[in-house]
Amino acid sequence: MIAKKTSTIALLAFVGGTLFFAAYLASLALPKQDFTGFWSAAHLASRNPYSLPLVTAFDRSRGIFTADPAIIKNPPWTLLFLLPLSPFNYEIAFALWLVFEVVAILVCARAIWNLYSPPSSAALFLPLCFGPTIVLLMLGQLDALVLVGITLFLVMAERRQDWAAGASTLLILTKPHVVVLFLLAMALWIVRSRRWTILWSSLLATAASSISVLAINPHIFAEFLERTREYGRETQRYSNLGGIIDCIQGSHILGFLPMFIGLVWLLLFWRKHRSAWDWKKEGMTVLIVSVVCSYYSFPYDEILVLPALIAAYATGNRRVFLLCFIATNLGYALYLFNIAGRLGFNYMFLAWTGSGWLITFFFALKPRLREPATISNSVSRA
Repeated sequence: MIAKKTSTIALLAFVGGTLFFAAYLASLALPKQDFTGFWSAAHLASRNPYSLPLVTAFDRSRGIFTADPAIIKNPPWTLLFLLPLSPFNYEIAFALWLVFEVVAILVCARAIWNLYSPPSSAALFLPLCFGPTIVLLMLGQLDALVLVGITLFLVMAERRQDWAAGASTLLILTKPHVVVLFLLAMALWIVRSRRWTILWSSLLATAASSISVLAINPHIFAEFLERTREYGRETQRYSNLGGIIDCIQGSHILGFLPMFIGLVWLLLFWRKHRSAWDWKKEGMTVLIVSVVCSYYSFPYDEILVLPALIAAYATGNRRVFLLCFIATNLGYALYLFNIAGRLGFNYMFLAWTGSGWLITFFFALKPRLREPATISNSVSRA
């Protein structure tokens, strides 16, 4: 028994060390992109991580010269999860962050799979062959934290461990704009089911984290609001469904149309399913619609539809799922290998992939979604 545990620890250490070394080499080869903003924010937390002059000066002092310095747009409590990066230089911090993200994604995939089926290698196959995973790791974005929060909420709510379920929302709130509909559904469910402990736990976790950040920088929320006002004046098109509408109509305000339609849909969907709400079924539907309808999102944010896709693969038609999954992943392959770029497409090329995952989800689950109606018709005929 001791020998087995020792060999397991040795294997994990070898895999972790290999992954860290590969990530370190990747940090040297990949251009400095999104992760620089999170790394600089960890160092500038006590000053102003939302300041363009400070971030630019810090990056240049560390040998990072970019035309458009990355500055975080996340709420101040996000800094609590970034501060552990501050003792390290960029390359080591990137490697550690990438190792964390890989482990987090795989653990989340396994936990979600176990909600539906016995353990299977598919829990590792899907996230590792998932286009958004590759983009997320290359950029070092934060969505792995949100994925952990969503997974913890689903698992803990299923086990009725409401304090833990509520505390997990702090991770989701590091990027709330991507999952607005999911958070609204959560609020409606808490009120309907009277699971008030989840609400109190969420408020306590957010308050405690905010107080901790204020102890580091008393002006952090004012600095965040100033950055948010500047961001509100941006007119960048986002590579999502709203961005496609913006490109076609030439109106930035119409980028909100999918979010508005999603809100109307959520109210109708909630009204229909509220009496028998199941996060493993209705919750997954809301999650994937929430990501697709988000006003401000990019392809790496699509990692958050992974729980819904795992649910569709575990309980739906796997042949249909794989056909749609591979077809949508092909778009990522064309983009990552710069085939789309050579054909004249820019970063907006992947704006359709969120809809591709939505189609994958619903087509794979189509027989299951129609099952209640079929049973009802059979009973009526009898």
